[in-house]
Amino acid sequence: MKDRAMVVVAAGSSSRFGSDKLMEEVAGRPLIAHTISRVVDKVDECVLVARNDLIDRLDGLGLGVDIVPGGETRTESEALGLAATGPARLIGIHDGARPAVEPEMIDRLFSAAMESGGAVPGIPPARPLVYRDGLAAVAKAIRVQTPQVFWGPELRAAFRSAAAAGYVGHDTADIVHNFTSLEIVVVPGDTDNVKVTYPEDLELVRDRLD
Repeated sequence: MKDRAMVVVAAGSSSRFGSDKLMEEVAGRPLIAHTISRVVDKVDECVLVARNDLIDRLDGLGLGVDIVPGGETRTESEALGLAATGPARLIGIHDGARPAVEPEMIDRLFSAAMESGGAVPGIPPARPLVYRDGLAAVAKAIRVQTPQVFWGPELRAAFRSAAAAGYVGHDTADIVHNFTSLEIVVVPGDTDNVKVTYPEDLELVRDRLD
């Protein structure tokens, strides 16, 4: 059994970006190449989940990872990525559109998950959050980022249970929270670990990429 595996999920339509953001050139390389380079040396195995129509182009980049087609939802794509990995004590799931993740944070997340069962990076919200009903402030709210790391066997079991229940989660931690008893701890995140959603987000990550 390997110690660390990572599933990089990049199977979305990029509809809000307006073009295939994975292939957008930043600092001389496609965005997805930066993401992979930040995580691949921190794990024993890395799998990239992508849209089927992009796989040939991604193969041509020589990323050095296995590439598999994604599904109709984020949850399905994560499950397909997990199915493509071998047994591992710890498995992380990361957004392909977060190319500026710091390798040191990846190490912190794997270490924290080894101790507790699961770990996610979190940062304070950029502005106050309130409940829709009554507009009361949401206490202790955080913005959750990726990678999100969990004990491997329990993570796989959670996705099997979610599939049987027809449950679609908003992220990996949602699946783990609802279908396991693992403790999920929050590790300090990084405001520069931006998820590229719109073209202007490229400027936010450009200075962090080499």
